[in-house]
Amino acid sequence: MKHIWVILFVLPLFAQDINKHNISLGMLDDKTGFSLIGYTYDIRQTEMDEFFIGGGTMIVAFTGSAGWKHYYKKSKLSFYSVLSGQGVMHMGFSGFMPTASFGLEYNLTRKAQIKMGLWGMVLLGGTSGEDGGDNGVLPFVSLNFRF
Repeated sequence: MKHIWVILFVLPLFAQDINKHNISLGMLDDKTGFSLIGYTYDIRQTEMDEFFIGGGTMIVAFTGSAGWKHYYKKSKLSFYSVLSGQGVMHMGFSGFMPTASFGLEYNLTRKAQIKMGLWGMVLLGGTSGEDGGDNGVLPFVSLNFRF
């Protein structure tokens, strides 16, 4: 039964030529959060939606993320939102961080975009011994390359 599930639902996602690799450089990122350099692997589900997994680094902090990106308008200047869950590791601290972002994506070429917008997060617990969590909304600006 497990093999039938894999054949019917998982293999078709990877059998199509719909996979995208993205490298993002800039201040924060809509998909990988606290990162100067981020990498995501996208699986486009429809013209307006895609799911992704990825990771990023801010030299002393690392994030792993998985989430969903939805385009409201897709053209040379696109409007979109991203919902993701991220695991964060930073100098002895590790925790989970649900995030949401709203942004603009301007296509410079077919493979390069400038992204900017607002990125909101809630940092939940962790191994640092602190009670509660932090939250906030920060701006992001990044240059994204698809390949």
